[in-house]
Amino acid sequence: MRGFWAEKTLKPIRFGVWTTVVVALGVFFVPQSLLEGPRELYFDAVTQAVRITADERILVIDIDRSALAPLNGKPWTRAETARLATAIAAQKPAAVAFDLVFSADCGSSGNANADLAKAVGSAPTALGFLVSDRPGIGGGPSLPLVAARGAALPAGWFVDGVEVACPAFLEQARASAGTFLIGDGDARVRRVQPYAIVGGSAHATLALAAIQLAMLKAMPPILEEKPPRLRVGASAFDLTEDGNLRFIASKHDIQSARTVSAADVLGGTVAAGRISGRIVFVGSSLPSFGGLRATASMPLEPSLHIHADLARGLLTGQMPQRASWTVRYEALYVLLAGVLLSLAAARLRPVGLAAAGFAIIGVTCALTIAVYAASGLLLDGFSTSLALAAILTVVTTSQYSRVREAERRARARFGQYLPKSVVDRYLDAPETARMAGEAREVTALFTDIEGFSALARRIDPKTLVGLLDTYFSEVNGLIEQRGGMIDKVVGDAVHALFNAPEDLENHVDIAIACAGEIRALTEEMRSRPAFLAVEFGRTRIGVETGPAILGEVGIGGKLDYTAHGEAVNLAARLQEANKRHQTAILIGPQAGARSPTGLRGIGMHEIRDYGLLALYTLD
Repeated sequence: MRGFWAEKTLKPIRFGVWTTVVVALGVFFVPQSLLEGPRELYFDAVTQAVRITADERILVIDIDRSALAPLNGKPWTRAETARLATAIAAQKPAAVAFDLVFSADCGSSGNANADLAKAVGSAPTALGFLVSDRPGIGGGPSLPLVAARGAALPAGWFVDGVEVACPAFLEQARASAGTFLIGDGDARVRRVQPYAIVGGSAHATLALAAIQLAMLKAMPPILEEKPPRLRVGASAFDLTEDGNLRFIASKHDIQSARTVSAADVLGGTVAAGRISGRIVFVGSSLPSFGGLRATASMPLEPSLHIHADLARGLLTGQMPQRASWTVRYEALYVLLAGVLLSLAAARLRPVGLAAAGFAIIGVTCALTIAVYAASGLLLDGFSTSLALAAILTVVTTSQYSRVREAERRARARFGQYLPKSVVDRYLDAPETARMAGEAREVTALFTDIEGFSALARRIDPKTLVGLLDTYFSEVNGLIEQRGGMIDKVVGDAVHALFNAPEDLENHVDIAIACAGEIRALTEEMRSRPAFLAVEFGRTRIGVETGPAILGEVGIGGKLDYTAHGEAVNLAARLQEANKRHQTAILIGPQAGARSPTGLRGIGMHEIRDYGLLALYTLD
């Protein structure tokens, strides 16, 4: 026990405990705004990690490219909007919310304005407005908001001026609602202002107005005082410090499930039950309508889907909540976890201590996701992880210094009995020592993407990189699962070795089977929407077996572990020859002879630099 509690053992513990106390106090007292940017990105990741379901009470009608196609290049006009609004109203929706501002062409003498006004009056409708710099303009009809005694309206709700719909439309609408969205410093929209106070009247945001028209006629929302929150029906939602509501940005599948094209509505192909009784949001996902904003789920999300996301959260009660009282518990968690890490320094070497620290950080992040999934409460996993990383750095550095001192003493002591190079190899992780050339049999597998150069010229680099990330992640993962080693990735090609650097029994059969699995995987991948849209080429594969020299090559600080041999070079040639033989997989004579099962011989063929060879392919 005296050895365990020796002075040098206690040194890392003392450093760790003192650091833990300081860091935990920092978590509690440092202003929350200091790390707001990365914290919000962490919250984005948490909200996207937990899957949500679509709410069938919400329908989005999108004026998309299909709706514009019959216009033959002409712009969407008020007349088309009137036709669409009339078709929607005829299906008796519970409420209609327009993410469009009908503020122009108010004095038109045509029938379009009259038809639109009539359609607006035929269904419970909320018309959108935007904030403007023209004070004194009324906001139009508003829906009731009840403020509990002592509740103060947030200062951010008050706006000086708005751009509203034409008077003829406002006279027929049930509500005029805010459609403006304010992004954070990184331009992402994470919160929506629930009300805008215009000329003394409280106007709900579009989502809340739609819900109020459809479901809350006799029970308006209530603004409560402590804590500041908004009660909508049976659910209460905490407001942020600036009086806003957080929402969960939906992913593409949720948006697709609740969306129909305006073209289908106008064409009468949408079943009546799809619109009847639903809360309908009308707008456009096209850039020309100017309603695309960055959110947690995508870089450009249509604003009408943001309003639909808020409505889904209000209806289901699934809204992210960040309470101020969580900070003290986050600081307490850092204190306890930091002390645990400090005590671990008495037993663990630096690598083990670092692994334990990263495990605690991983558990911390997993815990924040679990708490959010269960309650909707957002815990600051970023700041706590950063604090734990700081503690881990101090404790690990202290422990590393102690271990290095012990190793220095060991080198000096054992250097008296053994050559220094031998001692260094044993003490300095021999697995990282340079490996001299080693002769062994390997099976080489080379892949390439057909038509990749043309593809790279057709699509933008960002899209291409995203597709390649998915491609290499899945193909390389499959190779590694089968025991292969990724020698290198060059451009769009993967070079892999089986039976290197460790022995792999039946490596020929495994490599050929892996080639077939890669073909199946990549063909399935090509049918995915993102790959299908760009006509992603098929994968060509070459496989051959033979002796090779393996080892590290290079000088200075740049080394590469690779293989040299005829089999490796021939596998590359076979991959290229697939194009000429209209095959996806070509297998050389040595590998084909070693693994005949399931192979089909295609005869003798000329291979550049190798002459006539018996080639095989997979059935």
